[in-house]
Amino acid sequence: CNICIKKCPFEAIQIINLPKNLESETTHRFGPNSFKLHRLPIPRQNQVLGLVGTNGIGKSTALKILTGKTKPNLGNFEDPPGWEDIRRYFRGSELQNYFQRILEEDLETVMKPQYVDHIPKKCKEGATVKKLLKKKDDRGVYKILLEKLQLKNVTKREIINLSGGEL
Repeated sequence: CNICIKKCPFEAIQIINLPKNLESETTHRFGPNSFKLHRLPIPRQNQVLGLVGTNGIGKSTALKILTGKTKPNLGNFEDPPGWEDIRRYFRGSELQNYFQRILEEDLETVMKPQYVDHIPKKCKEGATVKKLLKKKDDRGVYKILLEKLQLKNVTKREIINLSGGEL
């Protein structure tokens, strides 16, 4: 009725229209009357998938599902489905093959940490950008990455001395 908004001082109350609650296509749910994730973004081979949005809309949950760290429960949090049911649910979509490859360990996913300021705490003292990149270079693309990402000028720097933007 908007009376609260007009009577309350200092804009202490805001009315925000919430999105309509979908009854179908629930990918994951944590409990009754709690957050529901509807649908998933579709990753493409050799492409970066980035998710942007406000807090609490399921970005991290979607990425955890796509990396295989969290199994989607399709909204059934009390008796979660097995992988066979999950694959059947996504039958006919690009996600069917995607999850199949995750299960067969035929696909490697990498997720950038949400809190990059925690990265230096995980590195040993004296660890440089060069040492870390070479250690993680499973595909032999170290020199190409240095060039394409313009990292040559930071290779000798210690991880603990990098700014958040450099991490």
